[in-house]
Amino acid sequence: MSAVTQGALGTIPLGRTVAPRGRSERYQYTYNLIAGSAPLQFIISVEPAPKSPGSSSSSHKYVFRLSLKVDKTERPLGESVTMNLTVDPRHLEFVVFVFPGKSTLPAGCLWCYRVWLRVDQIDHRLFGDDELWVGKDPDFSSVANISMARLRSMGSNSQMYEALVGRAKIGFHVRWQHIAEGLYRYSIDYEVAGVGATLVDDFKLILHGDPKTVTFLIYTVPMNSVPAQASHRLRIWLKTYLPSDPSITPQANFHMIPFNDSFVYQRIYKSDTFKVGFKLDFSALGGKMVMGTPNGPPKAYSVSHASGGRLERRSTGDSAGSGVQECELG
Repeated sequence: MSAVTQGALGTIPLGRTVAPRGRSERYQYTYNLIAGSAPLQFIISVEPAPKSPGSSSSSHKYVFRLSLKVDKTERPLGESVTMNLTVDPRHLEFVVFVFPGKSTLPAGCLWCYRVWLRVDQIDHRLFGDDELWVGKDPDFSSVANISMARLRSMGSNSQMYEALVGRAKIGFHVRWQHIAEGLYRYSIDYEVAGVGATLVDDFKLILHGDPKTVTFLIYTVPMNSVPAQASHRLRIWLKTYLPSDPSITPQANFHMIPFNDSFVYQRIYKSDTFKVGFKLDFSALGGKMVMGTPNGPPKAYSVSHASGGRLERRSTGDSAGSGVQECELG
């Protein structure tokens, strides 16, 4: 069996060898299928559950994990499942299938997946979800009023994308950190005019290659709002190169990838409440809207770490002073 190392996704195969004495083994099952012309691999891993204090040494609890592999990227699907097994975990049979979800834009990208464990002709449902967004070369141009971000720069562990959202130029920063053999942690933030927030945090990928070959498709679509251009739908898709020949490997330099190559896209984030805009016309809210005015400069307070972030005392600065007093932030 494969020797394994413990990581954030459970255990990660490192190569074929004999498991050390006293170390449990992990069994991996792989099922291939094609969903909307996109070749997918569903990977099911089975390993003994960690022993809890006082548990019997003859415990038969096993942890099942599911992941989706597309070309050289692998990501977890759903939560792990713990089952009691008295059958041999090295000889299991699974039923793995997908079927189309509701109509979507872009078309043909929403799938429902199911994974069942079959033992002695009895089926046990393990995994299932109706929100698997994946497709080969989706027609994103079919989405009306779409505003796509452009990849502007690529660093050793980051990518920067730019987009116009509500006439505001926004930067989307993708960063990754190598945390174990083949395992990477991704985060995605946005920033505009010195203000931003984290959109995706602690997204994990197992990569069998250079992380710079993995890119993202980020786009927004304006929603009806008052004021106009204030609210947007935001979508982030993982973009994976799909060589026509398995022996072909993607080029590390994203500028050199030909435009006629194919890609598989997986949606990893959505928001229908992304609110940002440039010089929004708040007067459009109508005559009943009452606008506030500032009551002088801000006051500063000291915050004690020991008090759990509670305000301890007001600063001695005059509220009519020229600026914020230096303070200790919790």
